[in-house]
Order: sequence, then C-alpha cells, then structure tokens
Amino acid sequence: MFARLRRAATHEPALRGRLTGLQARLVEIAAPGRPATAAPALSAREIDVLAHTALGLRNGETAALLGVSAETVKSYLRSAMTKLDAHTRHEAVLRAREGGAIP
Repeated sequence: MFARLRRAATHEPALRGRLTGLQARLVEIAAPGRPATAAPALSAREIDVLAHTALGLRNGETAALLGVSAETVKSYLRSAMTKLDAHTRHEAVLRAREGGAIP
C-alpha cells in the first residue's frame, strides 16, 4: 500500500516525507512496546519488497504489485538480505520485523 502511495507522490517531497513518517508510525502501532534493535538503513523499495514477502507473496506477484520486474524484486531482496545479514527470505523478514522496519 505505501509503495503505491509513494509512487504517486514521487514529485512531491513533502508528501513523500509525510508518508514515510506515517509508515514508521504504523510499524510502531503494530508492535507496541517492542524494542527495535539497531537495524541497518533499508531503502523504501527494500522495505516494500520485504513487506510483500512477509505476506507470503512470490517475487512475480510482488513485481506485478510494485510495477517492476521479478528480477528487480530479487535484487531488492538480495540487497535487503545482505544488509540484514540474513541467509533466507524468512530470516530477512524476521530481522526486518525485529528492527522495526516492517510490522
């Protein structure tokens, strides 16, 4: 959902910033009181891909929703996995959740 909103607000930096803040607030609401570990900086697209992965979507399904190719989704996922020091998709999702990047 946030991916679509950010894409629509690409040319409006103030709106894009507000959407990013709202996304962070929703993550906080989804996991109240859970201390976030020090998470590496993930890009907005890496977070989008991890959020779709957490929902159980495959690369092709995520690609269709984000308007990119399946190879691009794989690239974002690999990059996120590297930053999170994860060896599997599942582990990347867990570490992103622990770090507060996704609910």
